[in-house]
Amino acid sequence: MNKTYFIVYVEDQNKTKKFYELLFKKKPIVDEPGMTEFELPDGSILGIMPIESTKKLFGEDYYSKLSLKSLSKFELYFLVDNAKELHVRAQQLGAIELRKFEDMDWGEKVAYSINHDGHILAFAEKIK
Repeated sequence: MNKTYFIVYVEDQNKTKKFYELLFKKKPIVDEPGMTEFELPDGSILGIMPIESTKKLFGEDYYSKLSLKSLSKFELYFLVDNAKELHVRAQQLGAIELRKFEDMDWGEKVAYSINHDGHILAFAEKIK
């Protein structure tokens, strides 16, 4: 495996791009109509694709074939050194806190929020 891409489908590419620019404090490595990409610290890529572009990929009737059960549920889990800072910044950018920053039984401190696209954001760091 050479590189991992995580692509999220969004209503408003520019709004989501700005959210992650401000959250990560960095510019995207690709920013074109239909796709924005941010390189993550481990070399993987977070891609942002507008839902309109998925119709080109999967066909116009893509969403009519889906039921609510089959719609994507998505979490971005970031293991970082500054988890609490990123969690607070996400809230400042409009994300809603779902769970405060706390120790979890798998050996990490984690905080959860949900952003304007309905994606769960988890910011975690190893318990020292």
